[in-house]
Amino acid sequence: MPESSAPEFLSTTRLRLAPLAAADVAEVHAVYADPGTWLHLPTGRHTALAQAERMVDESEQSWAASGLGRWAIRLRHDLPGTALPGTALPGTTLAAGMLIGVASATLMDCGAHNFGYRLTPASWGIGLATEAATVALAAAQASAYPVTARVLAGNPASVRVLERIGLTLVWRGQGVAGTASDQPATAALERLIFADRPLKPDLLAAIINLG
Repeated sequence: MPESSAPEFLSTTRLRLAPLAAADVAEVHAVYADPGTWLHLPTGRHTALAQAERMVDESEQSWAASGLGRWAIRLRHDLPGTALPGTALPGTTLAAGMLIGVASATLMDCGAHNFGYRLTPASWGIGLATEAATVALAAAQASAYPVTARVLAGNPASVRVLERIGLTLVWRGQGVAGTASDQPATAALERLIFADRPLKPDLLAAIINLG
């Protein structure tokens, strides 16, 4: 059973989750700059440290506004790493205290939390994404705001995690790519939207438009 010492600090058998902080920037950048974390959307890979810095800034604003934001996911104990994707090579040991990813429940302008997670490939395949997502979702569902998650249809592993933790599919579709410079990279791809409750039509439409 997950335990927590305070709403923003979460703990599971193998993980500790704490609000993302400036001290995490370099480790977060390493995770988000790894091409292996972007197999389903290569154009999303981070290329500058400033992108991780913005993640921290946005997270701090969300924590201040809604009591939720992004968590740094760290290991409580050493764990054996999984085989490297696409090879038979064993992974390196995952050391206690290592940042293996980020879980998110940031408040969006449309009035819903954007739930998600991204973990380093070395930590895949041993249930850590589900473990982190389960405890983060429990914290997010204590909020008055709906919890929503957007995922590419071509990322079945993430779809399975969202289904496993109890979120419900509320929309599936494909957008139309535009020419605007701020057009999301996912706009023309088939996407799924999950939520922890039924969404009003205007809120669902706003989330669809996010790409």
